[in-house]
Amino acid sequence: MRNPTDRPPVSYVLAGEWPDALLLPDAPPTAHAGQELALALRALMRTRGLSARALAQRAGTTHPTILRILGGTGLVDMRTVFLLEVTLQAPLWPRRLYADFTPPGTSP
Repeated sequence: MRNPTDRPPVSYVLAGEWPDALLLPDAPPTAHAGQELALALRALMRTRGLSARALAQRAGTTHPTILRILGGTGLVDMRTVFLLEVTLQAPLWPRRLYADFTPPGTSP
């Protein structure tokens, strides 16, 4: 579950351009997940020659939703990620990202 104070992932950019940017050292897991998701989605869309509108139509979502994911301007819900993975028949959610973070309530 996300922290209700988490801002959109793009707001944690330290240097560079989203989604290829370097994130702030204290960026929350939601920012890292959003970045990895945007990178994976962008790569698949390029490889398959899909526009945001075409993908949204196939996945049963809206193109502004796709653009928010790609632009890091919003936090995505699990349903949308699942619909995109099913539509693209490829994983999008970052695997093993959890290994880069310390569990809440423990010392690093």
